[in-house]
Order: sequence, then structure tokens, then C-alpha cells
Amino acid sequence: MQNAEPPPPPEHRWEPLSLEEVKRLFGPVAAPWWIAGGHALDMFLGHETRTHAGMDVAILRRDQKAFLEALRMWDLRIAHNGELIPLKAGETIAKPEHHQLWARETPEGPWRMEVFLEDSDGKRWSYRRNDRIGLNLADLGRRDSYGIQFIRPEVMLLYKSKAPRPVDETDFLYVLPRLDAAQKGWLIAALYTIDPSHRWLQRLK
Repeated sequence: MQNAEPPPPPEHRWEPLSLEEVKRLFGPVAAPWWIAGGHALDMFLGHETRTHAGMDVAILRRDQKAFLEALRMWDLRIAHNGELIPLKAGETIAKPEHHQLWARETPEGPWRMEVFLEDSDGKRWSYRRNDRIGLNLADLGRRDSYGIQFIRPEVMLLYKSKAPRPVDETDFLYVLPRLDAAQKGWLIAALYTIDPSHRWLQRLK
């Protein structure tokens, strides 16, 4: 009988929060938030397509203080270029290139959630990789039957379109048949703005 694999070190262990746990944590915050990543696409489809290694939540950069207060007892690290930079109590994420935060309840525990900071100007959300691409903030998300907001599928696919991994390609193929003409049109325009030769464009036409 083979020995069991040793557990991964704390820096690499994930036990993601459930949707209900995120809702309990951020529900009292008086600022918008959205489920992102693969979970958001599953919420759009109405069923789970695969097991998700993490839980992604998007917030507006301008609202970060309210969410950091909700996470004040957690261990928070800015994820940037392969590093996990500790975020001290009372600090905010100031550098524009810092937009991804890992969160866990204790320094010894598994990671529970990634928080992504989204850019905005007034009532307009802008794509952090190219601010020519944007949406009215009111149109950035949709709600599931429990009232939880999630990032629109065409926006989520835009994020996944940069150097897509096999899992991103799979997500694209699952979601593509469910996109309506307006959603496809927005994603086509966004991809043309970034990379007119992107291979997803042929599938979207």
C-alpha cells in the first residue's frame, strides 16, 4: 500500500468559501460585490460545470475600505507576480498594478477566497487591461435566484481570454451556446479592441 501524499503547505492549500458563506460575510457591506471566475459562469448557466479550486469575488477599488473592514480579522495578502505581500491592518491597496487579494481566516489555515479590485469612474466600470472597454456599473452583474450578484458571462470570458488555460477554453465552450446576440456582440467588440486575431473571434461570429 502506498503512503498517502503529504498535505500541501499552508501557502498552497485552498478550502474555498461557499456562496452562502460569502453572502454572510459580505452581505452587510453597503457596497456592491459580485461572484467572479468559474463560479460566475456556473451561476449564469444555472448548474455546476466543474469543481472550482477557489472562490473569486469582485469589488470596486473605490469601495475596498468597507470590505477590508469586513475582513479585518483575516490574514490578507496581495498576490502580485508570484508573490504574496502581507496587507497590514488599516492599509489599503494603493498601487494600481495590485488588484488581487488572497484571504484566509488565520495565517496557518487554508486560503478561502480571492478578492479582485475592479476599476470604475463614476457610474462606469472599466476593464483594467484596457480602459477603452467598459460598461455601465449597473450592467456589470446579474443576480441569481437567491439575489447574489455575479459578473456577466461576456465580461468574465473577456478576463479569461488573455492566454487562456485549458480550463478557460472549456468554460468558453460551455458558455458560448448560451450567449445572446448582444452578449456576443459586446465580447466580439472587446476582443477586437485588444487582439483582432484572437482565436475565439471565429467561434463567436
